[in-house]
Amino acid sequence: MAIYSCNLKSIGRTTHAPGTAGAHIRYIARPEAEPVIVAQHMPNQADAARNWMDRAERAARKNARMLDKIRIALPKELNKAQRAQLVREFMDDLTAGKKVPWFAGIHQTRDDEHNPHVHIAVHDREIGTGKRVLRLSDSTRDRIKAGLPGPKAVEWIRERWEIVCNRALDRAGVEERIDRRTLEDQGIDREPTIHVGPRASHIDGYVRRPKSRERINGCGRVIDYPFIDKGMTRREFNAHVVDRNLERAARSDNPVAAAWAAFEKEQLAKDRALEKRLARERRQRTAEMRNTANRYNAEIRRLRKEARLKIRAATRQVRERFDPKREALREKQQRERGQLRAKQGRLYMRIMATLDFTGITRRRREAARKALSATHREERQALSERYREMQRFKLAAVKNRYEGQIEKAHGKKLTHLSVLHDKHGSAERFADYERQERETDREQSRLVTERKIEDWKKRRRTSFAAQTDDGGSGRSDGDQRGRKAADLDAAFRKAKEWEKEQERRRKEEERARNDWNQGLGGGGRGGR
Repeated sequence: MAIYSCNLKSIGRTTHAPGTAGAHIRYIARPEAEPVIVAQHMPNQADAARNWMDRAERAARKNARMLDKIRIALPKELNKAQRAQLVREFMDDLTAGKKVPWFAGIHQTRDDEHNPHVHIAVHDREIGTGKRVLRLSDSTRDRIKAGLPGPKAVEWIRERWEIVCNRALDRAGVEERIDRRTLEDQGIDREPTIHVGPRASHIDGYVRRPKSRERINGCGRVIDYPFIDKGMTRREFNAHVVDRNLERAARSDNPVAAAWAAFEKEQLAKDRALEKRLARERRQRTAEMRNTANRYNAEIRRLRKEARLKIRAATRQVRERFDPKREALREKQQRERGQLRAKQGRLYMRIMATLDFTGITRRRREAARKALSATHREERQALSERYREMQRFKLAAVKNRYEGQIEKAHGKKLTHLSVLHDKHGSAERFADYERQERETDREQSRLVTERKIEDWKKRRRTSFAAQTDDGGSGRSDGDQRGRKAADLDAAFRKAKEWEKEQERRRKEEERARNDWNQGLGGGGRGGR
């Protein structure tokens, strides 16, 4: 059914890192979410809108408020086109015809199919004038001074969404309505539950039972969640709240409300038993997948570590092999350079260089030094090339050996995980089948309860008519309440036989189905 959820937050240059506003645009328009983009007075393409926002941020003052984020739950009763139109109508209602740039991404596919919602990013600067129009991040005092509605911005946003959304639901012919007020303000005698996010729901349903831990918030305050949660997860707390609400309804003076409360209590017990078993099986499957992946990952890490050690050993071996050759070449070249210096430093050669006014002797000495340096450089380069060639050969041998083993381990991992994925897919399909059977059983029980209540209402009308014909037998109110309860109990006992008959038929059908599955080799339980 349609639910109410509307949140408002802001992004500023002093409160957030540079580029946060553009990053939020990219997030709500990410391709994997398959968003429906709705925008006005700014580009409707993700990259262009982010660049537009980045340019606006660079041009804004250093303490400017860049973006107002609005996240709203959309009614499941509306189709995709109606939801997009609802978002446009809501933003037209907020901006009141002003040229305020805004960008919205509607998420309603894949994981969000059961939770359609919209992210709206508002850059509160009117095109042309640059003035702020909505002033959603202003304080209550500033909004009152400016004569803006609310006076709190979040209250005004929530009120406008309630009005616009209910108008759209009415136009679509849907009876459900949303209400921003609390249950207490609505006059509903029911305790509210708390929100369970997708990450917590995934961990609780597929990984393990979540455990409360102490947290430190942004102000440095330690929050003792184990004491607050009292050993319960959020899902368990919500179930506890639902049980208390049903217990309160079961003690109602209205027999019909009490009967439906008893029905819901009984059915919830069956639903929870089924979901608890399915959750345990899902956790086992998740553990199996993770253990398998961790086992192969450990083998791959071992091979990579061994390969690194072999590479280091091969490098050290080549270095140790060439170090004596490098030292011998260094000594040889030093000796040759010393011999050339000794030859050119003789007294005869110095006198010839001094008396040679043409400079031929000096040029010959310089040419000899250069030739020796070139020869030495070629010898060093040849030795370095042999060293690198030997090193490449050794490293290639190690890499070829271990890359094949690592690739083989990767292949085994993917094959094993693929087999487990198919096996778990069959188990999930069978779990869906069990949920469908449970839903069918719930519907049958609902019909039984409706029949009991209708039977009780008929008996009550008959009894009331008989009392009216008798002119009132003068029974006390206590006698009338006792007879009312007795009539309802009699109606329930009368319908109990029909319920037992339905249960017997369902068990016979299930027994026949199991016999048929065993005849096919036991594959009917999908690998569970």
